[in-house]
Amino acid sequence: MNLKVIDENNFIITIIDKKLIPKLDENSISNYLKKILLKIKTKYQINIYGYYDVFIYVNEYYGIIIKLIREELEYLSYYDKEIEMKIIVLDNQFFYEIEDIYKIKQEILDISDIYLYNNQIYLELKSDINFTLYGYLIENSKVIYEDTEKIKKEGNKIEIG
Repeated sequence: MNLKVIDENNFIITIIDKKLIPKLDENSISNYLKKILLKIKTKYQINIYGYYDVFIYVNEYYGIIIKLIREELEYLSYYDKEIEMKIIVLDNQFFYEIEDIYKIKQEILDISDIYLYNNQIYLELKSDINFTLYGYLIENSKVIYEDTEKIKKEGNKIEIG
């Protein structure tokens, strides 16, 4: 699990664990998130309270990205010390933005669709890869999980050969 603090009201939690996805149903998501938030409060001494919009991005090859955005409410004292959430689960395509296609291992390119969009190169995995290769891909790219429809619809699919 990786935590990225955007500011005191917004967080992104990354969980690269594909095994977790089938275990998350609507009943267990809220409890799971509360456990994660308690862990974050304890480990990082971050004061997490209030009402959050929670966007959960799920991808079968990556895992889960959780984006928490705290709503500024007039009666915030009602939520003092408590966490309330509106949860939205999104099954988005994940793309990997890369700087130089020739730095990416051929094994990864062989199982990816490659797109050129706004002068950037994006990979979309078409099948699973082993943990080592996946770590290599994560280290050499930026994971794109929001507004990915534009990449696929408006980007040019390219072949590397």
